[in-house]
Amino acid sequence: MTNKTFGILGGENLAGENELLPIATMIHLILGLMTVILVYRSTGSKTSERLAALILGWVLLVLGVIFLFRTIIDYQFNNDLITTGSFSDSFLRYGLRSSSIVYVSLVAILPLIYPYPIFYSESFARFGTIFVGVVTILLVPIWIITNFRFSGIQNILFFVPFIVWTGVYLRYLFSELLGHNPEDRNVSSVAALLLIGVFAEWLTYWLGIVMTQENHFTARWAVSNADIVEPTVTHLVTSSMRQAMIAVTILTLFLGECWRTSKKGFSGVSVIIFTFFVIGILWFIFDYTQMGIVDSCVNTACEDLNPIYATWYVFTSEIIRFLVIPLILMYVILNFNLIESGGENVWFTRIMVLLMLLIVTSSVIELIQTVLPIPQMITSALFAAAVVVFIGWEEKITNGMIRQSNSVSDVLITKGETGYLSIDEGEYRVFSIGLGLSLGLAMLISFLISLMEITV
Repeated sequence: MTNKTFGILGGENLAGENELLPIATMIHLILGLMTVILVYRSTGSKTSERLAALILGWVLLVLGVIFLFRTIIDYQFNNDLITTGSFSDSFLRYGLRSSSIVYVSLVAILPLIYPYPIFYSESFARFGTIFVGVVTILLVPIWIITNFRFSGIQNILFFVPFIVWTGVYLRYLFSELLGHNPEDRNVSSVAALLLIGVFAEWLTYWLGIVMTQENHFTARWAVSNADIVEPTVTHLVTSSMRQAMIAVTILTLFLGECWRTSKKGFSGVSVIIFTFFVIGILWFIFDYTQMGIVDSCVNTACEDLNPIYATWYVFTSEIIRFLVIPLILMYVILNFNLIESGGENVWFTRIMVLLMLLIVTSSVIELIQTVLPIPQMITSALFAAAVVVFIGWEEKITNGMIRQSNSVSDVLITKGETGYLSIDEGEYRVFSIGLGLSLGLAMLISFLISLMEITV
């Protein structure tokens, strides 16, 4: 959750969040489940890539659970079914925060196996399962009974993807441009896309972080949430550390892609990074116009943000968080051969791609309708036209998204940096069972403590 996320915990509801949350929940749960299923049907995939696909599938599933909680919370508040006081010690709040612990744990282990397998061992799946389980068992009850005053500490786990993927990106960018190894672009591209997949929404605030403008939002967040969670030095310090990671990440990617573009020309990854860079500049400008309102929480009483500013938030931050991130993760899974998309899986893959496109299209149309006075008949006609196009061109669309580029493992094996590793099929089942138990245990602990009505 960012300092600009003025949703339930921020005390304000920005227009459009109700429309996107249920859709985001469905997108993540469906894509996550289908990815996990395809992993078990992709017995011919490379070990590290198959494990990475399994972790990404569970990342999508856990994000779906997080958004499910947020959808229910949003509905409860908007219909006056719950008060701030009752929410502060409810299962909804505990379950939401506990799910985020599982998510952060998964994000921490993914860089160890993909794209460059640092922990290239037959026991990696078991290690990942134990790590997530231990973090869940330790942090969930501690965070709840301390009213999440120290929950910012879990942000430290974001250092793993930041350090590993940034290092991998720079190493293989230099290898491509100075060592004249064009195949290394696959490795640097994946590292860049995964960095965006984890830090995407935060990256759009990079200039505000550099210019310390984000500190005003941190203060507003702390004041407006004082009745739910007490701001602590731990939270402020870890939040600053995370902001530093975000700023360094986008600046590194931007400078790296500028260098590569000057020598190799534009690529899809370059366009994505440049887009985030420009959005960050626009965010800084729009934030500056709202500074008086943002500071009102500290100076007097919280004032509502400008409706146009709220709309900008919906069409940038919320679309990125709810729609762009799953698209980026699915692009990595499908386009870099993490799973087998051909053979017996081709129809399953096409269904997944079409479902993803249709859901995103309906979401965008719904958002446009909330802002512009477009009749329902016109938007229905637009959606029907999109369905016809997707069905008629489904093979070309799928082939366009799945270009079967060289896998990262093939590049590393060819260069002699890694070798072939055989992992027993049961290890994948152990990982999925362990993740399911960890998530279930987090929910059980949250539910039991909420029933005890402990005052913290």
